[in-house]
Amino acid sequence: MKMKQNQIYLFVILATCSSVIAQVGFRCKLRGTNISGTCQKEPDCPSAQQNAKKGIRPTLCGFYNLNQLIVCCENNFEIDDLISSDQNVQSSNGNLRISEQKCNEYSRPIESVVSVLPLVSGVKPISIKVAKCNYNTVGLIVGGAPAEPGEFPFMALVGFNTTSDPWRCGGTLISDRFVLTAAHCTATRDAGPPSVVRLGELDLTTENDGTQYRDYLVSRVITHDGYNYPEKYNDIALLETRETITFSQFIRPACLYVHKDINSDKALAMGIGKNDFAGEATNKLMKVGLDLFDNRRCSITYPANNKELPRGIVSTMLCSGVLAGGNDTCLGDSGGPLVITKNGNMCQFFVVGITSFGRLCGKRNTPAIYTRVSEYIDWIEQRVFK
Repeated sequence: MKMKQNQIYLFVILATCSSVIAQVGFRCKLRGTNISGTCQKEPDCPSAQQNAKKGIRPTLCGFYNLNQLIVCCENNFEIDDLISSDQNVQSSNGNLRISEQKCNEYSRPIESVVSVLPLVSGVKPISIKVAKCNYNTVGLIVGGAPAEPGEFPFMALVGFNTTSDPWRCGGTLISDRFVLTAAHCTATRDAGPPSVVRLGELDLTTENDGTQYRDYLVSRVITHDGYNYPEKYNDIALLETRETITFSQFIRPACLYVHKDINSDKALAMGIGKNDFAGEATNKLMKVGLDLFDNRRCSITYPANNKELPRGIVSTMLCSGVLAGGNDTCLGDSGGPLVITKNGNMCQFFVVGITSFGRLCGKRNTPAIYTRVSEYIDWIEQRVFK
């Protein structure tokens, strides 16, 4: 019996050592099952809390700051597990495509090292990596809340050579030289093409907003060949900066979402836009939680027409908004990002859409249209990561 107890004790030690080296956001398996999960702080895992009420013990990953459980939380969705049918996306056992490799590279600075205490005696504390940020995502652009310093370090403002309303569009930083934006943001009647991008901005009205922004001159504008104004199709463009962009706490690229389907019904949008239809710009970076809809819903709001949508809503577009009204991206947010997070990790964002067009900003039953980024991954990679 003693031999058996020692074997069990050794097994527990080994299992514990294996689990505590996991970080928040790491993959895991629920004990006794083949169900995939992700290591999360226990308060951030509703399924673990529900199981605890039923007397089911959680599968442990370790401790955070020595006093908070990190548990294996059953996934609602796992971005890395959603394998696209795109022939250029490799299987989970093969090589990652370049944009996924860059995502991993750009995500390294958002981790910090903490010590965790194993669950059995005689084992020394082990250092693990955890996500650094803990932002509140429940913000509303229309009548809503400002973003926090460093919350969306990939957010870019697209500027034009004019003193009258120079920051007319948004964009998404996706590398150390490129900003992703909308094709309709690449030309204006009075100010020409974009001339500068601003990164790390939070409030245009003050220099004391807790951030450190940088302006980078635009050296090249790349508009998708399939964009043909006034049509709304292929509304995507890239802005290349003259200098290499320096990353910081307030400036860091977002990841590109490479998969065809988005297995989530929620997304986040942000921008320094207008807080009601045709209203004044807010001058502050605002955030909003939006619902994602099947494109058939947007086909009701935006039926086919001869001028802008001769083919109606197509698969390269994404439908998002809040049907009850009140939350939306507005005119000043054109070209800005629509993002999702990875298992609630507010350090890592995946851009799924580019704000393209809408109608009656923030009004009932009027979702907006976004360019679906996953449909253009090959086009982006061939120009950004060549």
